[in-house]
Amino acid sequence: MNMNNRKLITGVSLLAVAIASVITIPACKKYADPPPFFEQDDSTVVLTTRKTLLVVIDGGVADAFKTIAPPTITSMLEHGKYTYTGRTEDVSTDGASWKSLASGVSQTRHSISDSTLVFSAPVGGNEHDAPANYPSFMQYILTSSRADIETTVISPWGYMINKLFPEAEKPIAVANDAAVKDSAVAQLKNGNPDLMIAHFNGINIAGREYGFDAAVPEYKAAILKVDAYIGELMTALKARKEYNKKEEWLVVVTTSHGGIGKQYGGSSAAETSVFTLYYNENIKKQELIRGGFAGVQLTGKDATAISAQLADGSAYNPERNQQTIQLKVKGTSGSYPHFFSKMERWPSTSGWSCFASGAVWAISIRSTTSGERRIQPGSPPVFNNQWHTLTIVFADSASKKWLRRYTDGVRHDQTDITTNYDNGGSITSTSPIRLGFGADPTYTSTNFYAADVMIFNTALSDDEIKNNSCLKNVSQHPKYANLVGYWPAADGYGGQFLNKAPAQTNNFVLKGSYKWEGLADVPCSIDPLGANQIAVQPANVDIVSQLFYWMRINIRSDWSLDGGAWIKTFEREFIKL
Repeated sequence: MNMNNRKLITGVSLLAVAIASVITIPACKKYADPPPFFEQDDSTVVLTTRKTLLVVIDGGVADAFKTIAPPTITSMLEHGKYTYTGRTEDVSTDGASWKSLASGVSQTRHSISDSTLVFSAPVGGNEHDAPANYPSFMQYILTSSRADIETTVISPWGYMINKLFPEAEKPIAVANDAAVKDSAVAQLKNGNPDLMIAHFNGINIAGREYGFDAAVPEYKAAILKVDAYIGELMTALKARKEYNKKEEWLVVVTTSHGGIGKQYGGSSAAETSVFTLYYNENIKKQELIRGGFAGVQLTGKDATAISAQLADGSAYNPERNQQTIQLKVKGTSGSYPHFFSKMERWPSTSGWSCFASGAVWAISIRSTTSGERRIQPGSPPVFNNQWHTLTIVFADSASKKWLRRYTDGVRHDQTDITTNYDNGGSITSTSPIRLGFGADPTYTSTNFYAADVMIFNTALSDDEIKNNSCLKNVSQHPKYANLVGYWPAADGYGGQFLNKAPAQTNNFVLKGSYKWEGLADVPCSIDPLGANQIAVQPANVDIVSQLFYWMRINIRSDWSLDGGAWIKTFEREFIKL
């Protein structure tokens, strides 16, 4: 019988009688204490110990892993949630990728961009501003209820260990991947690690020298070698006496970034798509696909507003030119909120601003030489919590200038705005394009999701708008060459809506306490999920959240981590009841 799980029962009735006798009788016969007896305590739930092994592989192109199908990793898929479309940072350097892994925040916030691991001011920022502090997740562990966790980091990059994981209880810098494997196996055989990171960089070295491609023999051989090392780690792990008994292990295998040609660091799919696997003996095999819609709800006003705005205020002014602006919205409306604008303050400054009027939408414009022009005839209802496409066209025709509005691909009004351009007037503003609360602070807050924000440097025709408002592949648009801004706003991670237009880098920067959310209801440009499909967009930046969930560490809001613990969606598979 387990003595640690038994109740000690001492015979309370006999003890009470003895006490009473002492009180009432000056002298009495001494009785021997009744012997204690024990019974099993079935009311106490003994939790297993949660442990984690995180294997990080530099330079692993996701498609190469899929093509090569290394044997150890392939066998692990049988008990894993995995993806070949995970995401790392668009600045896919070693430094940026590892800082995101270590801190749980995206590169747009921590601003680490290279292997110096030193903050560099973002474009448009002040280099003299004090950088925000985003420490290692191990610092958060030390301030949590699980401060007793033994943390180990094993890597051939000793500088990285010192800079990013100074709190690690066991920092182990080694010479190469083989030494990483040997050290990790030794820790699993002879030690008691709770959270261990094993970092391999041999694949990255091979990619830089020979090319990041599955067809390159040296690169393929490097992948198979690391896969064999992972096999030795798994053998040592499963040989632990309490493996899958008192110890519940989550094994995470991820590539930190990919590569293209013989280089990496950019934003191409080959560089930013990563292979990621979450393995546990009780997890059921499932490939996680990039699908559905994962966006940010733009809501609130004033200091609490969640919004997004471009970094460059001078970009995308219509000026005196033709232009088409389009976006999809899903939400509800209050009293005249301005939800999409390029105007500093309505109605006293130049630019344009879209606002809601009940369930319909309207637009206000003002040139550099004119007063406000408000175009507010009724539109079809759009703020009814369903997805709708809104289109604005600044057009030239018959020696006049026009503003046309469309809802769900259908034109419902055309307004002559020629006089707004008198005296050299121009629809120009130094204020950046903004999604969410902004142009007029006197009215109520916004409450909507945005998707497929597009800007063309030409006036699209009625047919071009109607026939392409639900286009699933934007590169097939007949005026794709004129597409100068395209923000799907469905990135699912990070601190920006990325600009996917050809050769464009002006991104929407998210403001406020934003949160990425998956919606079952998707815009018409996205195929809905099948009945048995679950769309999850794993990203390396959210690995910290998964680790904390697994290790039963409550995430504090002031840690401001990016990403959520999506793995709990599947907890019925691995929680032992």
